[in-house]
Amino acid sequence: MRRVIKYALIAMLFVALAFGSGFYLTLLRLNRGSENTLPDNSKTDEYPGERMNILLLGLDAGTIGADEEHNRYRSDTMMVFSVDPKEKKVNVLSIPRDTRVRISGVGFQKINAAMAYGGPELAVRTVEDFLGIPIHHYVTVNYSGFRKIVDAMGGIEINIEKRLKYDDNAGGLHIDLQPGLQVLDGEKAEQFVRFRHYPEGDLGRMKAQQKFIEAALKTLLKPSTLLRLPQIAQAVQESVKTDIEPMQMMKLANLARQIQQDNVKMYILPGEGRYIGGISYFIPYESEMAEVVKEVFYGENANVKVAVLNGSGYAGIARKVAEQLEAMGFTVVRVANADSFDYDTTTIIYPREKREDAEKIAKVFANAQMKEEESPEENLTTIIVGKDAQSD
Repeated sequence: MRRVIKYALIAMLFVALAFGSGFYLTLLRLNRGSENTLPDNSKTDEYPGERMNILLLGLDAGTIGADEEHNRYRSDTMMVFSVDPKEKKVNVLSIPRDTRVRISGVGFQKINAAMAYGGPELAVRTVEDFLGIPIHHYVTVNYSGFRKIVDAMGGIEINIEKRLKYDDNAGGLHIDLQPGLQVLDGEKAEQFVRFRHYPEGDLGRMKAQQKFIEAALKTLLKPSTLLRLPQIAQAVQESVKTDIEPMQMMKLANLARQIQQDNVKMYILPGEGRYIGGISYFIPYESEMAEVVKEVFYGENANVKVAVLNGSGYAGIARKVAEQLEAMGFTVVRVANADSFDYDTTTIIYPREKREDAEKIAKVFANAQMKEEESPEENLTTIIVGKDAQSD
């Protein structure tokens, strides 16, 4: 049975090592026991905005021995949350910290170095250039803050499949976790999310972090966790840095109450590890990466390819329909004339294996007919725009 996960977005932001800002304000509102902390103009079930992309940066320990003012933190964990307020969906893309990218003013480096060279602003710009998408906001937290928040929650229950052991004396990191179902306090939770020595390298680490997300979400939703809201809110307030304005935080928190668990999806950037110049990098598979970026940031419609044919005889109407579909995320591969201009009703022709695509497209039109047959365009869903579209 599908159940509504209140604060799902906020919980996901939290357990992704950045603990989103809306989480904090939602907790404050719950703690006050009042629904009246939202400003009058935001008392609505609708989030008044377009898709929002939030970069979440979990920072490493920085340079050992450096003072706080001059410390250079790298992003040990990097995720982009793409929030679709209209569809009430959240997609999460994990980016491996060793991904090889060009950093403006620096050159080719691992993507986690952008934070060290220019703070969250350069990290945002680097991700924008790399993925070809806008980043609207960022949220950062270091591991000290991570430990505080996990402890404030009373720990996270999770099943560890095998022993995780690793020692990095130079970096001050010591990991030793036994297998089995257990409750991880802040220190052990940090060990779990930072362990990297899986057979598949950083990909294994990101899968483990996503497992931690699920476990933390379950913990957050336990009734007993409500008693800890004041401590959690205080820990988040002390640990999180963000450029999201308070008013927008509240609207995000309100939106989060409406997001269903099934509408939060997680993705990992596809690629492989490779040595270049004696340095280990993560190299994305470009074609697969392009498809993932489309799906995560432009919605599932981006993977629906469609041909638009003018069957009405009205000049420009096929282009108009194509632009409408592209604005909704569909991929229009061809715009042309149909075999005739005698179509009174807009018709969607699709091969059997593309029925789901056709149904998505049919929702755009009021009275379109659907026909399952071999379309004029091989293995594509094809729209033949009829005269009825002129009156829409």
